[in-house]
Amino acid sequence: MSSKLVGNAWGEILHRESDGILELRWLPGKMTDAAFKATLALYVWEAEKVRPSFLLIDATQFRHQFGPNVMQWRDDCIIPRYGAAGVKKFAFHVPAGFPGTVEDGGKEVFEGPAVFPTAWFTKRQHALDWFRKG
Repeated sequence: MSSKLVGNAWGEILHRESDGILELRWLPGKMTDAAFKATLALYVWEAEKVRPSFLLIDATQFRHQFGPNVMQWRDDCIIPRYGAAGVKKFAFHVPAGFPGTVEDGGKEVFEGPAVFPTAWFTKRQHALDWFRKG
């Protein structure tokens, strides 16, 4: 069972304490780069507080197109904090047709400065199963 910890206009953060999962569900609607950054900052703040083993981002409703340097900001300012919070695995739940998903032969990877693997899934249950494996 999930409990909602916090949210804003762009996302809500849920904690499945019994499974060690902290989830960010992106909400539909218009978003700026600043709103994206604010939401990720909120997510990492919650990760630092609850210290989950697993992070899950539900991006099935995410439609924002990043501006220049946003992903570099994420690599520099957010990813190391996830690692410091003790995250062991990071999964994205994405819409069907998204490239590089496990269902289409994609593999887990260590992205940028991450000390944990990340994998992309079109089926939410596959992400949850991956968390439970090894």
